[in-house]
Amino acid sequence: MTVIRRHRWLQALLLFGPAAIWAAAFIVFPMVEAVKMSLSQVEYYHLVHDWTTKNFQLFFSNPLYTEALVRSAVRAAIVAALAVGISLPLAHFISFRVKRHQFLWFAGVVVALWLGYLLRIVGWRILLGREGVLNGLLTSAGILEHPTKVLVFNPFAVILVQTHLAMSFAFIPIFVVMQRVPHRLMQAASDLGAPRWRQILEVEAPLIAPGVAVGATFAFVLSFGDYFAPQLVGDPGSIGIANLASSQFEHGLAWPLGAAIGVVMIVSIFAVLALPGILLAIYRRVAGLRARRGPEPSRVSSGALEGVPGA
Repeated sequence: MTVIRRHRWLQALLLFGPAAIWAAAFIVFPMVEAVKMSLSQVEYYHLVHDWTTKNFQLFFSNPLYTEALVRSAVRAAIVAALAVGISLPLAHFISFRVKRHQFLWFAGVVVALWLGYLLRIVGWRILLGREGVLNGLLTSAGILEHPTKVLVFNPFAVILVQTHLAMSFAFIPIFVVMQRVPHRLMQAASDLGAPRWRQILEVEAPLIAPGVAVGATFAFVLSFGDYFAPQLVGDPGSIGIANLASSQFEHGLAWPLGAAIGVVMIVSIFAVLALPGILLAIYRRVAGLRARRGPEPSRVSSGALEGVPGA
């Protein structure tokens, strides 16, 4: 122990070494192998490393792959917006309105994480299916004469299921940062005459922006790379880019093309991960410029000074 305390590099090695080894084995090495395979070709059922970009050229020249990429990105953006849109008011209510047993409310929201991923998807399939619970309720109430098929196996079902899957991951960082918002700041804004919407937009929103960005990123990444939801509750038009990548390894025997699709997905995710930091930097720069300009003259203050001697 004395030797460890004397050498800071040894302390850093013991602290970060296991994490670095894990990241190198399960993140860096697979990514390097994916890039290496994407630049290869299959000849006579053998993988040949000839360092070609034909797989990427095929990907970007074939509308099947580019449309799937755009479809997955748009759907992931919708899911992220819905997950954040549901999580924000819910986290605000628990943080500022619930006085007792906040942990129980929090656990009630994230309890979905305790269930298996596939189990939740199958549950939605049972709920929305032709012989499912929702169809049974609608036919029993007389709203529908016969069970309908439009509730499942379509893009709407995929978005609904993915939103449910991603909402817990979006809610947790939003709730954590909202718990750190001092209640006295909201009360001070109220005492100064700010309406509720201004308290939320000008006091609360800047403080919780990092949590919202993290939650939206989690929801986007989970939906963008999802394989099972489009496969189990979607139709052929709902197939995402992850499904096409998987099919190259399972059925097409086109491993280099599948690796190229994976590399494109990785680059897209890295771009999404960098986007919140860029937006936050722009927001802080704009906020800094406004702060240097100084506050605008208050109409209430100028009116209150009228008639005051010496004002």
